[in-house]
Amino acid sequence: MAKTKELDTRNKIVDLHQAGKTESAIGKQLGLKKSTVGAIIRKWKTYKTTDNLPRSGAPRKISPCGVKMITRTVSKNPRTTRGDLVNDLQRAGTKVTRPTISNYAARDSNPAVPDVPV
Repeated sequence: MAKTKELDTRNKIVDLHQAGKTESAIGKQLGLKKSTVGAIIRKWKTYKTTDNLPRSGAPRKISPCGVKMITRTVSKNPRTTRGDLVNDLQRAGTKVTRPTISNYAARDSNPAVPDVPV
């Protein structure tokens, strides 16, 4: 989500544009570049919103709570296997595979998650 100040600025740009001001006049008034003002106006004309749009990509398989659970489990017992972690997450309602656990460990550079074959 965008910061409140950023959203306020975007809304001001749209309001001034609807009032008939040019992009360069709006930029001078608000202290922004003409290209920034133009990009915000184009986005508003296309999507009728000044909010941040959702990004592309697949959603996370493991929620932040699930990642905390993995970290907590491995901190208590460093010999925990990936299979045990998969079973714990499945009991919590999240279906993941052992490679997914390894990917999260590699991405977070968390040496606590073991790479023990199961």
